[in-house]
Amino acid sequence: MKFFVTSKTLLLALLVSCTALILTGCGKESVATKSPEEIIFEQLTGTGNKKWFLQKILVNGVEQPLTDNQKKYYKTYTRTTSPLIATFLDDDGNRGRAYLISRLSLREIIENSPTGPLLRDYIILDIQDKSLSLEVTGQNQSVREVYYAN
Repeated sequence: MKFFVTSKTLLLALLVSCTALILTGCGKESVATKSPEEIIFEQLTGTGNKKWFLQKILVNGVEQPLTDNQKKYYKTYTRTTSPLIATFLDDDGNRGRAYLISRLSLREIIENSPTGPLLRDYIILDIQDKSLSLEVTGQNQSVREVYYAN
């Protein structure tokens, strides 16, 4: 009889422990980890859109003085429903799409140019929540644009 009571108590304790484990495991939501590209894209667009203000321009590594218009220049990136694709609008009236090609590459396609779509490929030198540094290279010239966000 003593063995039967001990087995019954042990079985009851095991059943309660398993039930508790199952219930606590079922109540938790799985947390999806973000890829490095998704993190960079969120820094670029925020959770919906983000406005970037031009801080400085360097041509071939030499900082250029900003004109009054350049001091007011901004660019806004807005998320779309497609992964790693945003729309953008800048202070010059350019509109289009921006594609995060990789952790180091951002492609903008200006869609409202009178001569047809224009392509700009940027190298992402640095991106943080409040700072962005992009570089575009052309014939014998490298232009670095540095932005800040509020």
